[in-house]
Amino acid sequence: MSQPFTLVEPAPFEPRPLRLPAPVRRRRFRVPPAALGGLAVVLALVGALWAVRVVEVQVDPVPDRVSVSGWPHVKAGSLRLMLAGRYAVRAEKAGYRTLEAPFDVTRDPRQVARFALERLPGLLAVDATPGNGVRVLVDGAERGVTPAEPIEVPAGEHEVTLRAEGYAPHTARLTFAGGGATETLTVALRPDSAPVTVTSDPDGATVRVDGREVGHTPLAADLSSGTRTVEVQLPGYARASRRIAVVAQRPLVLPVFRLAPLPGRLHVTSEPAGASVTVEGRYRGETPLDLELPPGTHAVRATRAGHDAAEARVTLARGESQPLHLALAAQHGEVQVIADPANAEVLVDGQPRGPAGKVIELSAAPHEIEVRHAGYEPFRQTVTPRPGTPLSVRARLRSLEDAKVAARPAVRRTPAGPELRLVEGGRFQMGASRREPGRRGNETPREVELTRPFYLAVREVTNAQFLKFKPDHSSGRFGAHTLTDDAQPVVQVTWEAAVEYCNWLSAQEGLSPAYATRDGRLASTQPLGTGYRLPTEAEWSRAARYAGGGPLKYPWGPSMPAPAKAGNYADEAARPLVPVVLQGYEDRYPVSAPVGSFPPNALGFFDLGGNVAEWVHDVYSIPPPDVPVERDPVGPPPGDLHVILGSSYLHGSVSELRLAYRDYGLKPRPDVGFRVARYAE
Repeated sequence: MSQPFTLVEPAPFEPRPLRLPAPVRRRRFRVPPAALGGLAVVLALVGALWAVRVVEVQVDPVPDRVSVSGWPHVKAGSLRLMLAGRYAVRAEKAGYRTLEAPFDVTRDPRQVARFALERLPGLLAVDATPGNGVRVLVDGAERGVTPAEPIEVPAGEHEVTLRAEGYAPHTARLTFAGGGATETLTVALRPDSAPVTVTSDPDGATVRVDGREVGHTPLAADLSSGTRTVEVQLPGYARASRRIAVVAQRPLVLPVFRLAPLPGRLHVTSEPAGASVTVEGRYRGETPLDLELPPGTHAVRATRAGHDAAEARVTLARGESQPLHLALAAQHGEVQVIADPANAEVLVDGQPRGPAGKVIELSAAPHEIEVRHAGYEPFRQTVTPRPGTPLSVRARLRSLEDAKVAARPAVRRTPAGPELRLVEGGRFQMGASRREPGRRGNETPREVELTRPFYLAVREVTNAQFLKFKPDHSSGRFGAHTLTDDAQPVVQVTWEAAVEYCNWLSAQEGLSPAYATRDGRLASTQPLGTGYRLPTEAEWSRAARYAGGGPLKYPWGPSMPAPAKAGNYADEAARPLVPVVLQGYEDRYPVSAPVGSFPPNALGFFDLGGNVAEWVHDVYSIPPPDVPVERDPVGPPPGDLHVILGSSYLHGSVSELRLAYRDYGLKPRPDVGFRVARYAE
């Protein structure tokens, strides 16, 4: 509980009056001059003490002598009282380089100036025999040549090598303490040479060793050790050289250098040029000709067709050069050119000589006879007239059209691989007689004529070739057997895929495509050019049925049974795969075989019967009977179904094995492939 407050009353107060003190009279004070001087000194000392900096000068290692120059300063033990400014330190110690270095004292009140002494290197003194010309190398770097002042070498272990001409190198490892201490290497170098004797036949030849002349044969010279090239040369003789190995202190006598006399040089020319030259009866070339011949006398003879021979005897000294010119007298003979057509023009060696039938006098040497006439291929023949014996040349010119046909290559190869063979056209019958066993109703007999020669692929297109065009294609399998090996024919392709491959081949050679899209479907261009395409039904039949004159009924001949190696059909091995097989026939392939596995037909085509059936160019239709001869037929207008020709590895019946058998299709099959064709022109 708080205490009650006590009230304090104020007491009465009256202040006394203020009395001021009497004014004091000031007395003047005078400072003595001596006191003023002392005060100035004190103030100067105070200012100096305020400007002084404490500096410690450290030198590592501790020197024998050290001094600091610059502003006056006071040294107190290891410390120095210094004013701010530039100073220089000098320190000396035995075994170290004298230190002379500037430093600055800043305004910091306390500071340290640090310095390090550099230890002196060691010294290398060389006392070598011989005393002059010895090269001194330290750690592989040349440092001097004797006589020389001691060489500075950093402290530690170093490799010292001494080299001198004619002496073996000497190498030693020395340890240098440094600090100016001297290590002395005393060595008597071992001579590194041997006496070498050089002789030659004949004497007096100049001798060079490694390109440096050392004397003349006979010669004895000291050569330094190692592999050396000794070269011996005497005017008029061929230079001779040898590589030798010189071993120190082992005398070496070289075999005699037998110097071959230098050949003489003969420059032979003739009129006319191109004459054959013999020397002592040995052929040496045609003029103009440079010959090297041994010194002496030589018989030189020049001959040229149509000319008399020319001879000369030439004497050559060692190394002598001479010219020789031989003139050959021309011989002549008569040539008569008989041509068809008779008014053809005759040229001899490119020069016009008038119409055919004239007798022309020519030198008895080879001449090119050319006979030409407008619209004909030129005729050329090389003839050599004989003196006294007239010569006749008969030239039957071939028309340009005949020459063009003859110039066609028999075989062509596409950039992508398929090889094609030329097939001439002709007139023949397609289809089959109604009396032919196995005939089907779509094999109407009809006459066709192929007027344009064409190329047909020797083999069916393989998987490897087709995959270059369409890498994602797969021919798949049939039963447990693969159809995708590179050399097997490509299958499971539509007709459209086959003709797209043909267009791709045309593009590889810059040819116009044989197929284009019309009304949403692929069809052949009109007229057909020389681009790659599928063979027409007529072309396929020409190559298959009329290979040996024909017409052939089966790929192997006129009748059954099929002989061994006739082709790849439904053989005994295919019984698990097909209902009908060729009884007793074995071809070793249950499905398709690598293309070209069986012998070709008479025209050189493989697998036109067997292996796989083939798409052809034509749209499928049944030809009407009794139509006129069809020339270069390409089938009816575009349609969905296309003709398939040839039997396959799934066929074994008489009907299917016939070359007249016609099939058709729309979708891909595991036994249908194709081959390519193109017109020759």
